Amino acid sequence: MGQVMEKKKDRKKIITVLSLVISIILIIALATYAWFTWNSPDNTELTMTVGNLAEIKFETGNDISESNMGPVLDYNDGASTNFNIRNKADYVYYIDIILNINSIDQELLNDTFKYKVLQSDNNSNFTEICSGDFSSITTGSNTICGIGLNATSTKYYKFIMYIDGSVENNTNMMGKSINGYLTANATNIIEPLVSEVMDDSGANVPKIAEGLIPVVYDENQSSWVRANITDKNGSYKWYDYTNKQWANAVLVTETNRGTYLNATPGTVIPEDDVLAYYVWIPRYKYKVWNINKV
Repeated sequence: MGQVMEKKKDRKKIITVLSLVISIILIIALATYAWFTWNSPDNTELTMTVGNLAEIKFETGNDISESNMGPVLDYNDGASTNFNIRNKADYVYYIDIILNINSIDQELLNDTFKYKVLQSDNNSNFTEICSGDFSSITTGSNTICGIGLNATSTKYYKFIMYIDGSVENNTNMMGKSINGYLTANATNIIEPLVSEVMDDSGANVPKIAEGLIPVVYDENQSSWVRANITDKNGSYKWYDYTNKQWANAVLVTETNRGTYLNATPGTVIPEDDVLAYYVWIPRYKYKVWNINKV
């Protein structure tokens, strides 16, 4: 009889322990998927003008509506919104993507709460172009990514925010909230560069292809520098075919392209920023003598 009583007690202990374990698992599971809620209006498709010659279209509005968001191992499982930007101009357009924060709880200003901006040419294959975390995000406008758009082109983007599940997260983030929306701002409009006539050779004036920087080699600085394309009597003259000085240009990294396009003549362009070198070959005419002879 005593052994039977002991067995019943043991079974009760086992059931109690199992119930406790299941309860703990349920609590953890619920906590994992109830970290915070993104409080924002449920907007429909939204198109906004950026400057005069570009537009940005958000497929489901520029607010991210997401609730019960928890840590993820794959950032693609985070809260996201899709949008595209169309450059209607016939020259390069530079645009900043801005995250506007109305309010954010202090606990969410954490380096495990992250965001990414992805880009695609075809709205199918996306690559990461910008990333960061919310540890230094402030109330108001936060520029999170700079984008350069070629003339008359359209690019597709994803903004994703997520809690990084590959690292330990602060449980104080549970139940906290953030309120905000995305916008864009035209920051640097690069109109085509047009050169004046730089010499008396009669050669056709070089045309500067979109995005290329006219350069001249400066012996004093032993570097390529931004050329002067408007004053043939000024320093850093771009070309002079009469004196066999060719018109050279460089393609630079997108990060500093706008800087060099707007730079003053003589500005050094470091080799580390140069992707390719180009030279203009002008049209020419010639006269043939004794055309009937071999």
